[in-house]
Amino acid sequence: MEAASLKELYDQKKKEIIENCNLCGICVDVCPAVPLTALASMDTSDIQQKVIDVLKDGVTSEEASLKSASCTHCALCQDVCPVDISPVLMHEILKLELVSLGKKAYPMLEINIGDANYFVPDVIASMQVRPEEKRWITHVPDNPQHKDVVVFTGCGFVMVPDKIFIMEQIMQRLGLDYVMVGGGELCCGVRYLGMDLEKADAHGKALLRAMGAFTPEQVLFPCAECEYQVAQYDKKIVPADFRYEHLFRFLSQHINELGFTRPVNQKVTLHDPCSLSRILGDNESLRTILNAIPGLELVEMRSNKENANCCGGVASRKLPVAPTMVKRCLEEAAATGAGVMVDACLGCHFQFLPEESKYPFRVEHVLTLVGEAMGISYEDRIKRFYEYNDAGKIMAECRENIAAGPYDPGFTELLAKRMFEKAEI
Repeated sequence: MEAASLKELYDQKKKEIIENCNLCGICVDVCPAVPLTALASMDTSDIQQKVIDVLKDGVTSEEASLKSASCTHCALCQDVCPVDISPVLMHEILKLELVSLGKKAYPMLEINIGDANYFVPDVIASMQVRPEEKRWITHVPDNPQHKDVVVFTGCGFVMVPDKIFIMEQIMQRLGLDYVMVGGGELCCGVRYLGMDLEKADAHGKALLRAMGAFTPEQVLFPCAECEYQVAQYDKKIVPADFRYEHLFRFLSQHINELGFTRPVNQKVTLHDPCSLSRILGDNESLRTILNAIPGLELVEMRSNKENANCCGGVASRKLPVAPTMVKRCLEEAAATGAGVMVDACLGCHFQFLPEESKYPFRVEHVLTLVGEAMGISYEDRIKRFYEYNDAGKIMAECRENIAAGPYDPGFTELLAKRMFEKAEI
């Protein structure tokens, strides 16, 4: 093991960056976000110098803050450094340094109101299903019953219960002894990485303990970011007591057991997620699954696999980075003539869905098509909420679910307004 905690690991990496970075600027050269910001006219080595000024001497600048805010975590830079620095990790450390020097930072998917803390996906889930209808557990008890397989939904998937229901049906069709686990209390730690390493570390280690409590043979992650974070703990901080892999890699290995019985007669194009394609290096699992679906014709975008465009989802929405990158992805999809654009990352999915009506294709998560081919269908209420573009209408439809749940209707309506009433991109 390289370190006892994330903080110790990041301190080591920060020291290496300061000592080894030669300011060549190659990582900035390949960045798709920098040309979309006010940094576009600045020499790339000078931009990198501003980053090192923060890390080495605590000297902040508008340029360093802008570089931090515009990073999309697309990982196009991860293998280009001639001195073997991880630019992705460098940006995480930059964010932490800026926070320590007074910059405001907030955890992803959380809202604080007074003394109350709300985890957004749990609130969105409460609009769609009542507590007794959930098919995932949010708290792992002490000494739970053994399960051969744990499916950790991660943070985002509780916002799309229909996708969890499809995963559940797949596990049952495969005859697996499984449990579905997810929700706000359990987290790989990624939503705290850029602001609070101690909190991120505590969550990551708690997740490993919680998954290990089932003594599983295998843990599956439908979120590639979760798999990556667990792998970092396993390889560098604390070993995992179980095998783990991405859900789509697992499905591709069991493709002949899924029982595709219904043709999906569609021309489909695939948007490769950065986290799966570049960070995990898997460009085949999704294609194996899609190519096995009867009737489906897969047509590639011009930019695909490790060269796929990033949706820009992690970058600050106050900048032009994310909206421009979303358009780039959707326009490439339209150019293929496909009737469906398939994604496999919920971050991407929630970037694309609000724009679906502007393009001549449907946006679907890959699990929806897998379910369709298996004869499994659940209503995608999130898509309908975006189509409504009206928080009042959404609340009227979800009134009974909200009343049965734990969240204040006024707060829920405010969140629905912020999330589902479209802002022009």
